[in-house]
Amino acid sequence: MAIGDRTPPAVRGNLGKYNSVHLVGNNTTYFATGSNEAAAFVVDGTVAQITLTFSGGGSATGDVFDAGVVHEIGVQKAVTGGASTVYLLR
Repeated sequence: MAIGDRTPPAVRGNLGKYNSVHLVGNNTTYFATGSNEAAAFVVDGTVAQITLTFSGGGSATGDVFDAGVVHEIGVQKAVTGGASTVYLLR
């Protein structure tokens, strides 16, 4: 049987824009470096307690971003407070 004779799988991986999510929970500092670097993020909870450091430099608190919206900015570090979470997408 040749490779061309195979039946392709019904479900294929990596079909979406983002194929992995990492939850940064309450009171956590997460360094998203190397292969864990995020391409986008979503903030949730008390967003003023979040500090994000971006891949290209600079940082911002989470309250400058709308909660529940995908923001396509690379993140290399996320710090959360007691009632906040960040979803890092890659």
